[in-house]
Amino acid sequence: MPDHDLLLAEARKLGNLIATQPAMKTYQEIVRQLDLDLAAKNLLRQFDELMESLAAKEASMQPIEIAEKQKAQSLQQSIAIHPLLKRLMAAQTEYMELMRKVQEEISAGITQPASTIARPDPVSKLII
Repeated sequence: MPDHDLLLAEARKLGNLIATQPAMKTYQEIVRQLDLDLAAKNLLRQFDELMESLAAKEASMQPIEIAEKQKAQSLQQSIAIHPLLKRLMAAQTEYMELMRKVQEEISAGITQPASTIARPDPVSKLII
């Protein structure tokens, strides 16, 4: 039966393999480009700050003003049409789909049929 260290070593190998996938490389490249695009970073920062503010208002049962809703909608539209941010969203979607498939395979390995899993002898060795 694999021990803890072997499991972690195999997980590291999986991480290294994921790092070589086109979806991951594309995502990393777009993030590097985003670091250089001040306008795109500013749009994301504004949107994040507004969403945090609206979430705090919602949590404290304060009303959200129409102007705040309009600002959120405007920022969403600006993000949706920004070329780099559009590519970022597509790359995130592609990466998340890859991770979903990997997780499905891991789950399938965990829930494999009982007949394929080595079981200990059902007879107890305890003597009372």
